[in-house]
Amino acid sequence: MKPILLLLVFFSFELQAQTTYNLDWEMGIGTNINLTINIGDTVIWTWTDEFPHTVQSNVGSTETFNSGTKTGIGSSYQHIFNMVGTNPYRCGFHPLTMAGTITVLNPLEIEDFALKSFSILPNPAYTQLFLKLPDKINVKSISIFDLLGQLVYSGKNMDNSINISNLNSGIYFLKISSQNVSHTKQFVKL
Repeated sequence: MKPILLLLVFFSFELQAQTTYNLDWEMGIGTNINLTINIGDTVIWTWTDEFPHTVQSNVGSTETFNSGTKTGIGSSYQHIFNMVGTNPYRCGFHPLTMAGTITVLNPLEIEDFALKSFSILPNPAYTQLFLKLPDKINVKSISIFDLLGQLVYSGKNMDNSINISNLNSGIYFLKISSQNVSHTKQFVKL
């Protein structure tokens, strides 16, 4: 009985981790109605005008989906994306003014993508580095290495600043690690 209960608890956490995205779907909405989502996330298109529309995948889309023709304000279509890849889509009636792409990533890829965007300011720096980190990234550790690969700093800075006044002038590498991924960027100490 305990293994079944544990499985149900695990499954319920998996369900909670999924996200639903709501998109308005109307004449002239544009051709850049793009999203980047996780595997298992749902996209709901909701009609916000009285015209007939479809939501359908283009040839070459990773997943195939088609709402069929729907008409009227409040009509909707939803699709759960279960495969990593790109999914260009359009309205079959208005393909030149209603289209976009849904890009589906593994959650780890999204964290990896987000962590790549961290910034070191200023660069070059004299005494203090400030880290601009993406939202929802839980930093596990921050390390600084010299050009020889020797560790010269290790820690976890909650205020996103690092005192580098004790380092010699030169080129260094700052490595940020989260639970699952890490990325390194170069900075110059003046």
